[in-house]
Amino acid sequence: MRFDLFFDGNCDRKLTIIEMGAGTAIPTIRALSERAGRQSGTTIIRINPREPQIAAPHLSLACGALEGLRAIETQLGR
Repeated sequence: MRFDLFFDGNCDRKLTIIEMGAGTAIPTIRALSERAGRQSGTTIIRINPREPQIAAPHLSLACGALEGLRAIETQLGR
């Protein structure tokens, strides 16, 4: 419910959702991210060492969560 409230309250802003470790065995988080990613201006970054696949224009990182977050940090120049 809180996620829905947050998302609805920010639907006019550009959002980036970082999804970490959500596999296909229990697809609820993946489905939620993909649903959110259909909103204009929302980008999904999926970090998963075994199942990173996500359709463009979203991004996938085939690594663990910490490694992925460090890579994002490096790209942001921090």
